[in-house]
Amino acid sequence: MKRILFKILIYLPFPFLCMSQIHYENITLEELIRSSSHIVLVRPSDPAYTIRKVKIDSKLLKELGIQSKPKNKIPDFERRIYQYQVLEVYKGNINEKEIKTLPADYESSLELHALYYGIGLSKSPIYMHYQSSISEDPEQTNQNFILFLNSTDKPGEYESSVSGGIESADKKEEILAIIRKTSNTNGF
Repeated sequence: MKRILFKILIYLPFPFLCMSQIHYENITLEELIRSSSHIVLVRPSDPAYTIRKVKIDSKLLKELGIQSKPKNKIPDFERRIYQYQVLEVYKGNINEKEIKTLPADYESSLELHALYYGIGLSKSPIYMHYQSSISEDPEQTNQNFILFLNSTDKPGEYESSVSGGIESADKKEEILAIIRKTSNTNGF
Protein backbone atom coordinates (compact mmCIF):
# COMPACT_ATOMS: atom_id res chain seq x y z
CA MET A 1 0.00 0.00 0.00
CA LYS A 2 2.83 2.40 0.87
CA ARG A 3 4.45 1.69 -2.51
CA ILE A 4 1.30 2.51 -4.41
CA LEU A 5 0.78 5.70 -2.43
CA PHE A 6 4.42 6.67 -3.02
CA LYS A 7 4.05 6.15 -6.79
CA ILE A 8 0.87 8.21 -6.89
CA LEU A 9 2.51 11.04 -4.97
CA ILE A 10 5.55 11.01 -7.27
CA TYR A 11 3.76 10.62 -10.61
CA LEU A 12 0.84 13.01 -10.04
CA PRO A 13 2.92 16.22 -9.91
CA PHE A 14 5.34 14.90 -12.56
CA PRO A 15 3.21 13.24 -15.27
CA PHE A 16 6.11 13.33 -17.73
CA LEU A 17 7.71 10.59 -15.65
CA CYS A 18 4.85 8.27 -16.57
CA MET A 19 5.74 5.97 -19.42
CA SER A 20 3.38 6.26 -22.37
CA GLN A 21 2.00 3.02 -23.70
CA ILE A 22 0.74 2.16 -27.12
CA HIS A 23 -2.59 0.37 -27.24
CA TYR A 24 -3.86 -1.59 -30.21
CA GLU A 25 -7.40 -2.14 -31.41
CA ASN A 26 -7.63 -5.25 -33.57
CA ILE A 27 -9.43 -5.11 -36.90
CA THR A 28 -10.61 -7.81 -39.32
CA LEU A 29 -9.26 -8.52 -42.79
CA GLU A 30 -12.32 -6.84 -44.32
CA GLU A 31 -11.77 -3.71 -42.20
CA LEU A 32 -8.11 -3.72 -43.23
CA ILE A 33 -9.07 -3.89 -46.90
CA ARG A 34 -11.59 -1.06 -46.51
CA SER A 35 -9.01 1.12 -44.73
CA SER A 36 -6.37 0.64 -47.46
CA SER A 37 -6.23 2.70 -50.63
CA HIS A 38 -3.63 0.33 -52.12
CA ILE A 39 -3.15 -3.43 -51.82
CA VAL A 40 -0.13 -4.98 -53.53
CA LEU A 41 1.81 -8.22 -53.80
CA VAL A 42 5.48 -7.46 -53.14
CA ARG A 43 8.92 -8.92 -52.60
CA PRO A 44 11.54 -7.15 -50.45
CA SER A 45 14.16 -5.22 -52.43
CA ASP A 46 17.87 -5.41 -51.77
CA PRO A 47 18.56 -3.65 -49.45
CA ALA A 48 15.23 -4.34 -47.72
CA TYR A 49 15.21 -1.04 -45.84
CA THR A 50 16.98 2.22 -45.13
CA ILE A 51 17.02 4.22 -41.91
CA ARG A 52 15.36 7.62 -42.07
CA LYS A 53 16.47 10.18 -39.50
CA VAL A 54 14.29 13.24 -39.08
CA LYS A 55 15.83 16.24 -37.34
CA ILE A 56 13.33 17.91 -35.06
CA ASP A 57 13.66 21.68 -35.46
CA SER A 58 11.34 24.65 -34.89
CA LYS A 59 10.11 24.55 -38.50
CA LEU A 60 9.05 20.91 -38.18
CA LEU A 61 7.42 21.57 -34.81
CA LYS A 62 5.32 24.32 -36.45
CA GLU A 63 4.33 21.94 -39.27
CA LEU A 64 3.23 19.41 -36.65
CA GLY A 65 1.15 22.11 -34.94
CA ILE A 66 3.27 22.14 -31.78
CA GLN A 67 3.34 25.69 -30.43
CA SER A 68 5.22 25.08 -27.17
CA LYS A 69 8.92 25.81 -27.20
CA PRO A 70 10.86 22.62 -26.35
CA LYS A 71 12.34 22.49 -22.86
CA ASN A 72 14.90 19.90 -23.94
CA LYS A 73 16.87 19.06 -27.06
CA ILE A 74 14.81 16.58 -29.06
CA PRO A 75 16.72 13.58 -30.42
CA ASP A 76 16.34 12.68 -34.08
CA PHE A 77 13.31 10.59 -34.96
CA GLU A 78 14.47 7.34 -36.58
CA ARG A 79 12.41 4.77 -38.46
CA ARG A 80 13.05 2.02 -40.97
CA ILE A 81 11.71 2.72 -44.43
CA TYR A 82 11.12 -0.58 -46.21
CA GLN A 83 11.66 -1.01 -49.95
CA TYR A 84 9.74 -3.50 -52.08
CA GLN A 85 9.45 -4.66 -55.66
CA VAL A 86 5.81 -4.48 -56.75
CA LEU A 87 4.72 -7.75 -58.38
CA GLU A 88 0.93 -7.27 -58.62
CA VAL A 89 -1.57 -4.53 -57.75
CA TYR A 90 -4.94 -5.64 -56.35
CA LYS A 91 -6.37 -2.28 -55.29
CA GLY A 92 -5.37 1.29 -56.06
CA ASN A 93 -3.16 2.65 -58.79
CA ILE A 94 0.56 1.98 -58.33
CA ASN A 95 2.68 2.29 -61.45
CA GLU A 96 6.09 2.15 -59.79
CA LYS A 97 8.10 -1.06 -60.00
CA GLU A 98 9.63 -0.34 -56.58
CA ILE A 99 8.03 1.42 -53.62
CA LYS A 100 9.08 2.62 -50.18
CA THR A 101 6.80 2.12 -47.19
CA LEU A 102 6.64 4.00 -43.93
CA PRO A 103 5.47 2.25 -40.78
CA ALA A 104 1.81 2.70 -39.85
CA ASP A 105 1.00 5.90 -37.94
CA TYR A 106 4.32 7.47 -38.95
CA GLU A 107 3.17 11.09 -38.64
CA SER A 108 1.51 10.66 -35.24
CA SER A 109 4.56 8.75 -33.95
CA LEU A 110 6.75 11.66 -35.07
CA GLU A 111 4.49 14.13 -33.27
CA LEU A 112 4.41 12.04 -30.08
CA HIS A 113 8.21 11.73 -30.20
CA ALA A 114 8.57 15.52 -30.41
CA LEU A 115 6.07 16.11 -27.60
CA TYR A 116 7.62 13.51 -25.32
CA TYR A 117 11.24 14.61 -25.68
CA GLY A 118 10.54 18.31 -26.18
CA ILE A 119 8.09 19.14 -23.42
CA GLY A 120 7.67 15.89 -21.51
CA LEU A 121 4.10 15.27 -22.63
CA SER A 122 3.36 11.58 -22.60
CA LYS A 123 0.27 10.33 -24.44
CA SER A 124 -0.91 6.76 -24.82
CA PRO A 125 -2.20 6.41 -28.38
CA ILE A 126 -4.58 3.75 -29.65
CA TYR A 127 -3.58 2.39 -33.05
CA MET A 128 -5.41 -0.02 -35.32
CA HIS A 129 -3.76 -3.45 -35.64
CA TYR A 130 -4.33 -6.42 -37.92
CA GLN A 131 -3.35 -9.87 -36.66
CA SER A 132 -1.71 -11.35 -39.77
CA SER A 133 -1.36 -15.04 -40.51
CA ILE A 134 2.38 -14.46 -41.03
CA SER A 135 4.99 -12.82 -38.85
CA GLU A 136 5.27 -9.07 -39.24
CA ASP A 137 8.92 -9.16 -40.30
CA PRO A 138 8.81 -7.24 -43.59
CA GLU A 139 12.47 -8.13 -44.21
CA GLN A 140 11.74 -11.74 -45.08
CA THR A 141 13.78 -12.22 -48.22
CA ASN A 142 12.67 -14.29 -51.20
CA GLN A 143 9.14 -14.31 -49.89
CA ASN A 144 6.22 -12.65 -51.61
CA PHE A 145 3.50 -11.18 -49.42
CA ILE A 146 0.62 -8.75 -49.61
CA LEU A 147 0.89 -5.22 -48.20
CA PHE A 148 -2.00 -2.93 -47.26
CA LEU A 149 -1.04 0.70 -47.84
CA ASN A 150 -2.20 4.29 -48.04
CA SER A 151 -0.72 7.11 -50.11
CA THR A 152 1.61 9.78 -48.78
CA ASP A 153 2.57 13.15 -50.27
CA LYS A 154 5.73 11.70 -51.84
CA PRO A 155 5.50 9.78 -55.13
CA GLY A 156 6.63 6.17 -54.75
CA GLU A 157 6.27 6.32 -50.97
CA TYR A 158 3.38 4.77 -49.08
CA GLU A 159 2.43 4.18 -45.44
CA SER A 160 1.26 0.89 -43.96
CA SER A 161 -2.49 1.20 -43.40
CA VAL A 162 -2.30 -0.27 -39.91
CA SER A 163 0.19 -2.00 -37.69
CA GLY A 164 0.45 -5.60 -38.90
CA GLY A 165 -0.85 -4.62 -42.37
CA ILE A 166 0.80 -7.56 -44.13
CA GLU A 167 -0.64 -10.89 -45.24
CA SER A 168 0.46 -14.14 -46.82
CA ALA A 169 0.32 -14.41 -50.62
CA ASP A 170 -1.69 -17.59 -49.99
CA LYS A 171 -4.64 -15.37 -49.01
CA LYS A 172 -4.76 -13.66 -52.42
CA GLU A 173 -8.10 -15.18 -53.52
CA GLU A 174 -9.79 -14.40 -50.19
CA ILE A 175 -8.52 -10.81 -50.37
CA LEU A 176 -9.64 -10.39 -54.00
CA ALA A 177 -13.11 -11.72 -53.10
CA ILE A 178 -13.41 -9.19 -50.26
CA ILE A 179 -12.21 -6.39 -52.57
CA ARG A 180 -14.91 -7.35 -55.12
CA LYS A 181 -17.55 -7.56 -52.36
CA THR A 182 -16.63 -4.19 -50.84
CA SER A 183 -16.42 -2.57 -54.30
CA ASN A 184 -19.96 -3.75 -55.09
CA THR A 185 -21.21 -2.59 -51.68
CA ASN A 186 -19.73 0.87 -52.24
CA GLY A 187 -21.28 1.12 -55.70
CA PHE A 188 -18.05 0.98 -57.70
